[in-house]
Amino acid sequence: MHIHPSSPNSDLSLQSEESAAIKIQAGFRGYRVRKQLNHRTTHRNASARNGYHGSNSILRRQQRHQLAMSSQVQQDNSNLANSGRNQRDKNSSESDSNTVEDQCAIKIQAGVRGFLVRKKQKMATDAATKIQASFRGFEANVNVKVTLANDVNAINAIGLGFISFKHSL
Repeated sequence: MHIHPSSPNSDLSLQSEESAAIKIQAGFRGYRVRKQLNHRTTHRNASARNGYHGSNSILRRQQRHQLAMSSQVQQDNSNLANSGRNQRDKNSSESDSNTVEDQCAIKIQAGVRGFLVRKKQKMATDAATKIQASFRGFEANVNVKVTLANDVNAINAIGLGFISFKHSL
């Protein structure tokens, strides 16, 4: 079921879509950071097993990189919130969607939106079918009652004619 942009429910729908998009993207970014950290610890453990303990400069470089990654994630989340509010500005959203991760997130969001639209449409169709079936049943019941009433009136008319014919004899 499509919600028109001017309807009062469109703001709620946009907010829920924005929050869903932010959650999906934050989840992906968290996964990416955890994967990178896991890769680093695995690499560090392998180096330690080989007798190489690394120097302080490598450790400082890794710490700077982790700090940069965490600040990048925070900045991306704030940018997403701001771009969600300014969604009508297509130029900024097109420039933000240059990375592969953003394109993947957009595809995931489009799939989720399509699923939700199809789900709402199915619910609306099922509700309309149920209403139509109820009305058709009601209409059939009324028609049966009318037909029975007409039949009873016809039988009564025939019966009254028969009774009046019997009394005239």
